[in-house]
Amino acid sequence: FTAGDQKLISAIATQVGTAIQNARLVRESLSQQRLRHEMQLAHDLQMRLLPSVDVVEPAARVAARVVPAESVGGDLYNLFGLGPDKTGIMIGDVSGHGYQAALIMALAMSASAIHAQTTADPGETLGALLASMRDELETTEMFMSTFYGVVDRASGTLRYGNAGHPHAFVISSDGSVERLPALDPPLGMGSSVPSGASRPWSSDDLLLLFTDGVSDARNRARDHLGEDRVLEVAKKHRRGTPPELM
Repeated sequence: FTAGDQKLISAIATQVGTAIQNARLVRESLSQQRLRHEMQLAHDLQMRLLPSVDVVEPAARVAARVVPAESVGGDLYNLFGLGPDKTGIMIGDVSGHGYQAALIMALAMSASAIHAQTTADPGETLGALLASMRDELETTEMFMSTFYGVVDRASGTLRYGNAGHPHAFVISSDGSVERLPALDPPLGMGSSVPSGASRPWSSDDLLLLFTDGVSDARNRARDHLGEDRVLEVAKKHRRGTPPELM
């Protein structure tokens, strides 16, 4: 080849390489667009699994909010109307993030909806939930902190089971805060059957439940919000409606 031929071949090779690279970038862009679309669909589907707070009105006034750290996640809540005087409230936090946590979350939502209607004691409800999810939790090596409480207005009691959930509180009308302690390890971390407990309940009491996504949140200065600050805000605004507090 002459020097001119070599320059021509080099120029053609450069153009071909550029075209191949452009085609690869287009494919990657389309793939990312499809992935974003699929993740958005997964997010929308997961949010639809969470109940509207209207399902327990007018028996109870409830506000709830879930904002996954990723498109999908493992935080959940569930609400159950258990008769004219009883309301069930559940919160859970699946370890990890992403699709696996979201699948465990979906399983917990469907299983808890069944067991809450068939078992009267919160500890028994958590035990039945663990039995339904045991295989999946073992296979994925995941666990779920779970609090489930039943407010009985007729008897003036709150019965609850707490499987490793650290952020469960009752704020009384005088502003005093009582932690509802974990009675058992998170579901999937032990083989014992979850237990239950009870405490008096007043119509002026406020049940506050949240996951570490709230207490671990950071401000623009990268400072943690912290559990104490969450409780301070809740005490300050406890006279407002639940949506106002939220």
